[in-house]
Amino acid sequence: MKTVEERYPAIVRAFGLVRTLMLIVVGLSLGCGAAAAGPGHPAYLPMTFHAESQSIRTTACLQVVERTYPQSAWWEDTRSTLDAPERALQAVIAAIKRRDRTALYQHSHPTLGRDPKRFDDQAKAFFQQFEALELSAVPRAYEFDGLAVFFAKIRFKQQTFFAPFIFASEDDGSFGFLPYRTDTVTYQLVDDWFNSMWGPAATANPAYCTGEDIKRATHRVSLVPSSGTANWAGPRSSLFLVGASLDTPGRLATLVSRVSAAMRDLKSALAGRGIDDFAARLTPDGARRVKEWFATADQAERGRYQAAITGQQPFFLFDASPLVIVYTKSPVGVRVMYFTFNAGNRLLWTNSSYITVADRVFDKGPLRDAAVLAQPFSSIALK
Repeated sequence: MKTVEERYPAIVRAFGLVRTLMLIVVGLSLGCGAAAAGPGHPAYLPMTFHAESQSIRTTACLQVVERTYPQSAWWEDTRSTLDAPERALQAVIAAIKRRDRTALYQHSHPTLGRDPKRFDDQAKAFFQQFEALELSAVPRAYEFDGLAVFFAKIRFKQQTFFAPFIFASEDDGSFGFLPYRTDTVTYQLVDDWFNSMWGPAATANPAYCTGEDIKRATHRVSLVPSSGTANWAGPRSSLFLVGASLDTPGRLATLVSRVSAAMRDLKSALAGRGIDDFAARLTPDGARRVKEWFATADQAERGRYQAAITGQQPFFLFDASPLVIVYTKSPVGVRVMYFTFNAGNRLLWTNSSYITVADRVFDKGPLRDAAVLAQPFSSIALK
């Protein structure tokens, strides 16, 4: 039997990333009743780090506003008091069910959701495939950075999957539908968490950051400007981190010592003990890739690689255990390296040749800007 992704690929593309399928018996205990949720509450989502062979739950914490809803079709209840994002969702679902292209276009965001060809492609997908797919619940929503994201549970025969309905704020305070995916980095972080093995798509008891995680934080940063309208006064996300300079490590002194030793060992292995010894300091997939590359590289390429690695001088780290984010300096600028612990509690260089959303978080935008300050990360330090 074909899966949802095989039989209805367009609807999956229309909603963004492929959803992880789950058995229909997996439910969410979110209460009951016909009325929509009340005001949202702050939620602290553990950032997911995609290592080469697995996804890792970190202690870097993204603050957003979360709302939970009953399992009933609350968006169809005209008696409920809905706010702007909820009214927008209600209107979009109604337009899709009526196959009303004009209404769906009118409810789409005027600048972010009305590209003619992309809109038409996605509208056709919605209209055709919602005839076979049942929208059974919209149990959770998240508001941050001018976006409102509703995660809808969609049923296909004996399977269910989650798909996001995404809205962006408009100048008048309303919200416009985004019929195609957004690449906003904070949306990707929320979506990663939601669809992880510890998120609401997979468990009735999703994992959040603890109060202790937030109390330990030394730095707080907003990763993106508001989506939709620049004047949006609604909730903005913040990423909470625990960090320290290698010169003044404070309570991270033990970790700083271990990272410094791991960096020295990494460089000395490459410089003097050979590629096999160097590769042993990387995660298995990274080790395989570097050895394959090394076997085909000429001496000049090998020399440049060695110089690039041995020239790195670590100066700051963030402890998002079991992930450690290390900032280094070299003659060519600032670089970010990731380390994780193996089963023997040894630090290994991770994602040495693998780019993920983490690089958009730590190696671009506000964190990159903060890294190159005369006093690194002083602009985002909690006082």
